[in-house]
Amino acid sequence: MEMSKEVQPPNDNSRKYTRPSERTALFILGIVGFIKGIFASSATVMPRGRVFQHQGNYLSAGKELRYPRILLVEDNPNIAQEFFEVIKNYYVFGSVKILVAYAYDAAVTFFDDEDINLVIMDADLDDQEGDGAALIRKFLGERPETIILANSSSRISNMKLTGFGAIGSLEKSTEKFKGWLLLNDPAGTTG
Repeated sequence: MEMSKEVQPPNDNSRKYTRPSERTALFILGIVGFIKGIFASSATVMPRGRVFQHQGNYLSAGKELRYPRILLVEDNPNIAQEFFEVIKNYYVFGSVKILVAYAYDAAVTFFDDEDINLVIMDADLDDQEGDGAALIRKFLGERPETIILANSSSRISNMKLTGFGAIGSLEKSTEKFKGWLLLNDPAGTTG
């Protein structure tokens, strides 16, 4: 009886790579996707702000817009969209830059980087950095000539913002905003 047997090393050519079947590949990709889904965040990522350039028809000679750069501070994207549409539809004439800030830091950045003429301010920002009152104090402290409209569904919050320097309140009403624009920047609709 032989106790030891000589073992031959495997031939390098005997091990060939074989491609996995399509079914195996799909199975592996499915598992990877499942694991990725477990560890991925389920929270919806919302941008902190957006910039839009709206170009209407040309203004008549000698006319100019009073509010060519508008900052809309609103943490609810649906309400922001409603006010954005009002601005876009109102300014049939002239060019308007609309900056929409969904958060405190975006509002500060837009205000610091642009020569803002009109601010539509939500009082109750859902933001740990600050609220509408803090933004009004900051904005008017830097540029006292800035026109700010309070835009909260709460009467108390609107009063708070007007106490800090907002010149009026819109109460989340696009109709009130249209009326305010007609009185204060008629060139946008009459050319």
